[in-house]
Parts: sequence; structure tokens; C-alpha cells
Amino acid sequence: MITDEQQNQQRLFAEFTPGTAADWEQKARKDLRDTPLESLTWLTYEGIDIKPYYTKEDIADLPFTSQKPGDFPFLRGDKAGDNGWQNVQQIEVHGNGRHAIDKAAGALQRGADGIYFIIHQPELFDTAYLVSRIDLGEHTVSYEVKEQPDCFLIRLYDELEARQVSHRNLKGFINFDPLSVKSKINHEESRAIIKSLELTKDSPELYGVTVNGTSFSGIGASIAQEIAYTLSAAVAYIDKLTTAGEPLESVLRNTQFVMAAGTNYFFEIAKLRVLRLLWSAVVEAYKAEPALAAKLRIHSVTSSWYQTTLDPYVNMLRTTTEAMSAVIAGCDSLTVSPFDSTFKESDEFSERIARNVSIILKEEAYLDKAIDPAAGSYYLESLTNALAQKAWELFKQVESMGGFEDAYQQGFILGSIMEVSRRKFRNIATGRDVMVGTNKYPNPKEKISFNPEELIQSAEFDTTRAAYPTEVMRMATELHLRKLNRRPKAIIAMIGQSEQRQVNASFAQEFFSCAGFETEVQQYSTAADASDRLFHAAADVVAVSTSEAAYAREFDPKLRHHDGKPLILLADDPKHLKDEMITHGYDEFLFEDCDVSNIMRLVHQKLHGTNN
Repeated sequence: MITDEQQNQQRLFAEFTPGTAADWEQKARKDLRDTPLESLTWLTYEGIDIKPYYTKEDIADLPFTSQKPGDFPFLRGDKAGDNGWQNVQQIEVHGNGRHAIDKAAGALQRGADGIYFIIHQPELFDTAYLVSRIDLGEHTVSYEVKEQPDCFLIRLYDELEARQVSHRNLKGFINFDPLSVKSKINHEESRAIIKSLELTKDSPELYGVTVNGTSFSGIGASIAQEIAYTLSAAVAYIDKLTTAGEPLESVLRNTQFVMAAGTNYFFEIAKLRVLRLLWSAVVEAYKAEPALAAKLRIHSVTSSWYQTTLDPYVNMLRTTTEAMSAVIAGCDSLTVSPFDSTFKESDEFSERIARNVSIILKEEAYLDKAIDPAAGSYYLESLTNALAQKAWELFKQVESMGGFEDAYQQGFILGSIMEVSRRKFRNIATGRDVMVGTNKYPNPKEKISFNPEELIQSAEFDTTRAAYPTEVMRMATELHLRKLNRRPKAIIAMIGQSEQRQVNASFAQEFFSCAGFETEVQQYSTAADASDRLFHAAADVVAVSTSEAAYAREFDPKLRHHDGKPLILLADDPKHLKDEMITHGYDEFLFEDCDVSNIMRLVHQKLHGTNN
């Protein structure tokens, strides 16, 4: 029987011949001419091959393409009516928290739907002032504490009772996650979580078990690792809490994931879909009621890993795309980080901009109108399936090692993340992975408003971020500028006219421009001419762009006797000639895909006059 939808499609597209996968391949190969179609396939950090295009044949055999929102296994979520999410502002709390509570009350009047308090001293937090300033029955208010969540909740519930305010309508979550944060949970911590669940059993919208996937994404994990390790940590909580006597249903009903939303747009959309899909598999494995899988709550926060200190206004754009991916994926609540959070305490302006990102996505972009708008996309449906397979394989590997705690103690979890993060750092340093304003398209007129030395030495400065190594080198040049009232200078000496030399020179120029150097490209016809003229040049770094070994050998080492003693780099990979090039006066080799860590170290030594 032909449905109305099929009839409409027949009327709309009757003039067009359906294109098969073979048709698309034939057309692509024709348009590419001498470029192999296979060269457009790229391998991700998750080990997934991404093709240049996808067709309906790619999703023909996928089991979940016909499912709708609300259908088990809830890949498309369990929302009904619209794709609404809560706009939650995160606020740091120090001391008694009155200033933070006042800020929260103001934010709720200016577009925030909820508040997420990061409480550093929960024993000092003024719960009486909180209850008097914010209607906890109307607004979603969540709390992160480092210890004794049960004691904090007891104080809160006692205050509600004293003021004759019902606790049944409390909404939000308690974020106390020793397992993801420090890889293990002791008996007292398990007891505290169980006590918290008992306290909140009559507050169905206040979640008491939180697993922080941000603990993995924040140090550079791949998306498959984020999913697998978050699930594994959740299973560890289930096992510990049920072993201690907490009913399985209570744990499953009260579980929430806090996940970061990064810049890999389509992968981030697929991530939350996969997380719900695999969580359903976990619930099913425990032989629990399948409907309990729909109770999973996902709070998304824009990624700390991709936040940058340099050209920070770009973070406004960065967090917007991150927020979009989380919303399209169906997060339940969302926190957008202020653009300046990496280098100072956020102010009213940056907090308002962050808050308004979510408001614009809802009120002006209408992203709340369609549930799972990614449904039916050949690419996204295929990606969801591939990512689910990778994450599930990794999850099973962790479980085969004895579970999250054992795998962590054996060094597997942290080691596997570090392996990926090292690759990411290298790709960022060489420009293969772009961070706008940091390693690509820097703002040459940027005025740094903070003290670089103080920031670098600050305990609050996040050294795990993707941009950190590049930022440190840039800040070294900033200190040089402030000390000597001039920027360090890099001369790119291009010898000859070959296309490869121009490519190498451009790479070197961009590298030092992003590092904050004044850069100048100088053209020479011969190595001897370059050597003579550069001997008198005022430069901190000289990068020689020459791809012929003969030129490299002829490049006179007398530059080593230059009064300014500049660093001398070869902007090329001499391969087996590296030792010979070093004897001819070169300090290092700068080229695409090189390991720039030693170059950064040498630059630091040069600018600060150290030999460490």
C-alpha cells in the first residue's frame, strides 16, 4: 500500500531519475579527473573512515532508521511535542555564596532557565538565603560539590521544611562524581550517594547520580572514548550502589550524564544519539524495565578543551556551533561557557553573551521546534552507527579488564586518552587541525589585557586545553615585547623559486605569525647570497626554505657566529640528512607534520635567555 508521503514524493520528484550509489561514484570520479576518489576519505581519531559522500544505500541495513522519538532504544530521545532544552548558567560559589545567589537570581530574570552552582565550600553555603531569593519549585537549580553531597542536601531540605516549602518540586541535579574525577570511589562516598538518593526519592526531577564525561573530553579524549568511558563509569556506579543495597530502578531513574560539546559538529550530534542508544543496551543488560532507559538526563556544556585564551572573542563563535550540535542532538539542558573564562573571572557582559547564545538558538533559530532534526541524514545516520560500534567495542574492552576502576588503575584509560591527545596536540601545532585565532588566522593587532606570566603561573590556568602549547609560545613573545618594547622577529629566507619552497616558507611564516613574531619573507637566488646578507640581519629566528640537499649543505654555518645568535631552522624535512644539517649550523627542522615541541622549547630558550 502506497502511503500519502510516498505519493507526495512521487509527485514532487517525478521529473528526476533516482541516483544510485554507483551513479554518484561515477559522477564524482569524472569531476575529480586525475584525483583518486579514495583520497578524499579521511580517518578520524575514533578510527572511522569518513567517505566524501553518503547515499541511501549506506543506511539501508541500519536497524534504527525507522524508529521515532520515544521508541526504544531512545536514540532519538524521549521528548514529546518539541525539542526544548533548559538554558542553564553556571556560577562559581565561594564563601557563603550570597553574591553568587544574587547573580543567579538576576540571570533567571534575564533569560536563564536554570542555575548550576559550583560550590567550593558547601558547609558555608547559605541555604536560607538561597531559598529566600530563588523559588526552587519553579526554577531548575543544580549543585556541584566535591564531598559529602548528603550533608549539603540535608541542610537544604531542613531549610525547605523550616520555611514550609515543598521539596517535591525540586528540579536539577547533584554533581558529585569521585569516580570520573579521581578514578575510584570509596565506601564513604558510596554511602553518601545512597543517602542522597534516599533524600531525593520524593523529588523525582532532582537527579542524584551524575557521571562526568567532561573528565575525559577535557583532556583530549576521542568521542568514542568519551562515550565508552562515561558508560563504563556509570556501570561502576550501578554495581557499587546496588551492591550496597540501593534498588536498581532507583539508580537508573536518577542517573545523569554531563557531556562536553566540542567543535567537531556532526560527531557531536552523533555523540548524544549514540550515548542514549548504548545506555539502553546497558539497561537491557541489567534486565531492567526498558522504559527506564528513557529517564537518562543529559546536561551538555560547551567544551573546555577547545576554549582559547588568544583572540578570545572567537570563543563566542566556537561555543555557538558547539551549543547547536548539543541542541540538535537533543540535550536536556545546556551551559554555554563565557568566552573569557580561560584567563579571568567572567563579567556581566561575557555571561550575558553566553546566556544569549542559547536564547538565540531557541527564539530566533527555532531549534526547539523539531525533535531529532538530524533524522534521515545519510551521513549522520551512518556516522551514528559507526560511532556506536567503535564506542561499544571499547566499552566491552574496559569491562573485560574488570570495569572502569581496574582499567583506570592499570593505566589503560588514561594511557589511551593520552595517545589520542598527543596526536591532537601535534596536529594543532602543525596546523593540520585548525584553531581559528590561535594556530590559523591570528589577530596581529590583538592587545593582551592580562599579565601573561601571572596567568601561566596561576593554578587556575587550564594547561590541558588544545591551544595551551601554542598559547605559551605566544605569551613568551608577549613578555619579550613588554620587556624590550619590540616583538621578536623571524626572517623566512626562501632560496630559489620552486613551488615546494614557497609552501615550506608559507608554513614557517604562518607558524611564527601565530606565535606573535614579526615575520618577513626574503627571497634569495643562492644560498651564498642568503648567508652573506642574513649575517647582518636583525632577527631572533632565521628559517631557511630550501628543498634541495645541495643548497642545504652549502648554507654557510657562519650564521652561528652572528652577534644576535638567531635560531637557525631549516623549513623542510631533510630526512636522513638531519645529522649533517645540524653540523652545518641548523638548530631544528620546521615542516608540516613535524614535532614542533622541541622548536617551541628552543624559542622559549631564545626569548628568555635560558638553556634549560
